[in-house]
Amino acid sequence: ARRRPAGWGQLAVFRCARGRVPPLSSREAAADEKLALGTGFMEYRYQELVGGMAAGLVQDALLHPLDVLRARLDTGVSSATARSAANPATALWCEAQSVAAVDGMRGLYRGYTLCLAASAPANALYFGSFKASQRALGDTSVPATGRDFIAGLSAECVASLLWTPLDVLKQRMQVGPTDLGTLGATRDACRVGVVGLWRGYFAGLAVWGPFSASYFAMYEGLRRAMGSGDGATEASARQSIPAGLGAGAAAALLTQPLDCAKTRIQVGAVPRNLGLLSVMRRVYVQEGAESLWRGGAARTLWLTPGCAITITVFEAVERLLR
Repeated sequence: ARRRPAGWGQLAVFRCARGRVPPLSSREAAADEKLALGTGFMEYRYQELVGGMAAGLVQDALLHPLDVLRARLDTGVSSATARSAANPATALWCEAQSVAAVDGMRGLYRGYTLCLAASAPANALYFGSFKASQRALGDTSVPATGRDFIAGLSAECVASLLWTPLDVLKQRMQVGPTDLGTLGATRDACRVGVVGLWRGYFAGLAVWGPFSASYFAMYEGLRRAMGSGDGATEASARQSIPAGLGAGAAAALLTQPLDCAKTRIQVGAVPRNLGLLSVMRRVYVQEGAESLWRGGAARTLWLTPGCAITITVFEAVERLLR
């Protein structure tokens, strides 16, 4: 078992290693309870929030072009060559060539400036909520996998309050005219009022909720299988990277058809009265099943390394700031 930390400022961190700290004395328990409501608890959350911000910025800088291609393939605004491609990988390559030929590298970074402003706080809220949910469930009888599943779902519900407006504006810029800026995308989305910025919130939860829940459950499970241990706070890059890659790839593939429908809802490519399942049915009937999977390669290549990068950067920064 871990020894008790010498300083009270570290106590909240060690307490997160559930089941690996000796029982606290009554004096220590009283101090720990006080700390959980005071500066110690906030200090720990501050480390998680900064780690989440760093993770989001690194992921967007490296992988934003794949997100652009995914959005274009999902909404059907891609080139004729990409739409007629035999498989998702070929469609991805054809669309990348088409965008680069028309707009150059600038076309692959549509909506990136918006990501710089909004993605960092959204990722901070996402990772901070996941850790907070894990702590809240730490003393319950919920099994480890179930705890991680619920914590991932909870994190998505909270973070989507910021992510939904970001997705609505970013995706409109990604699939719209080259000169469409943030203000133009905002005016377009708010034609029905400011609520338009949250169009597709529940559709997004139907996509990203299962994604986050299954991702964190698989990630933590893989990490435990590699010897990190249940609830361990220390994870090396050798554990985080392969666990993040495997969990990210599986979760991305499982939710691709849902993401296709969600993207069409958020960019206004379908009537407002259609729900997620209705859009999926409409795409299947009018365009065929291949349209639901056309963005699968772009989504998997975007999220698989993205999940590995974000979780590795998050854990490294959070560990550095302790």
